[in-house]
Amino acid sequence: MLALGMFLFHFSIDLGWGDDSYYITMLNKNNLNILPFIVNRYYNWSSRLIIESFLIILVHFEWLWRILDTAIMVLIAVSISKLIPSCDTRLKNWIITSFVFIYPINHMNSAGWIATTMNYSWPLAFGLFSMIPIKKILFDEEIKNFEYIFYILAILFALNQEQMCAIIFSVYLVFTVYLFFKKKPNLFMIIQSLLSIISMIFILTCPGNYARKIAEVGKWFPEYPNISFLQKTEIGYSSALFEFIMTPNKIFTLFSGLLLICTIITKKKSLHKIIAVIPLASNIIFGYPKGLLLESSPIIAYVKYSITEYGTGFKIFSIDTWLPDYIITLVLICILFSLYIIFDNKKYSILLTFIFLLGFASRFIMAFSPTIWASRERTFIFMYFSIIICSVILFQVILDSKSKKFIAFSTGIIGSIATFEYLNLIF
Repeated sequence: MLALGMFLFHFSIDLGWGDDSYYITMLNKNNLNILPFIVNRYYNWSSRLIIESFLIILVHFEWLWRILDTAIMVLIAVSISKLIPSCDTRLKNWIITSFVFIYPINHMNSAGWIATTMNYSWPLAFGLFSMIPIKKILFDEEIKNFEYIFYILAILFALNQEQMCAIIFSVYLVFTVYLFFKKKPNLFMIIQSLLSIISMIFILTCPGNYARKIAEVGKWFPEYPNISFLQKTEIGYSSALFEFIMTPNKIFTLFSGLLLICTIITKKKSLHKIIAVIPLASNIIFGYPKGLLLESSPIIAYVKYSITEYGTGFKIFSIDTWLPDYIITLVLICILFSLYIIFDNKKYSILLTFIFLLGFASRFIMAFSPTIWASRERTFIFMYFSIIICSVILFQVILDSKSKKFIAFSTGIIGSIATFEYLNLIF
């Protein structure tokens, strides 16, 4: 179903604009020598040498990209499915498929479809795929010899993207250390961790990245060097959370709804349920009102539109600037608290919190790039899918509860929204 839906979508979109039109001029279709381009990019613009090596070739073959990018979206869904155990794999896969359809895929056209997807959704897909051996090792599942080759190739591509590199580095480092403490060190985990470290060093020392940062400051954010470290931190913090809380974000709405249902199922205390309802209520109150409803609520409008390219205007010694950050911080605390209390086995609580915070951190670190706003929504993809993964795991809690009404309700709502979003995308 996902493959068919994505196939129809990919063959309905227009290509050949944005950065795609730039990359297509970088290589002659009849002479595919990429070396001069790659050397120039390394010294003058980017460390994404692996990604761009494929990009400048594939941009000449639009039909092939349409097929491969369809496969990439399927790979994302399959990898998530492989990473999450379930008592009902079929239903789990339908939920994952639904969430992939709900993800606002138009975020991937902000710089041209081919260039944006290959720099963001492709590293995500290969990054998730490269994490499958972690789950297999933890659960003592067999890894066939040929699989190691694919996992290494996947991680090399994924590590070439800065945000994904930070995520993979964190994930492999944490679980490699965990296995050491369990006295079960694994050579493959160590190799993947070393590749992550090497890639991180390569990115940080690439002269092109430094040259690009200087150029981007002048083009997109001239005032950036004059902004304090504290203000940059607030910009990253608030921009990451505003995207989900202060907009009609269906992924976050569903996530916070599942969080509430899981709390209702697993906890009896009213206080726990009140805390769990705050993220959902906040998203509905601040994210969805518009028009006359918003005009009649000046406080809601003030909070919703408080963010600018300089953040929310938060000042430590000015209490009247605290409200927007207070609200998003309250929501974040309620999410983390609810994720922690839902599970009796705190290993799962820690895992889910780790996944959520990894996604948040992947967007937060954009605070230290002058293109935090120029990159637009595409840099949120890793946070989106961390929330999707958390949502799928929360759905497993509902499945395990055997509560027919909550299973039917959550499945029906997620499926209906997915259908609506896909039809809206196509038509």
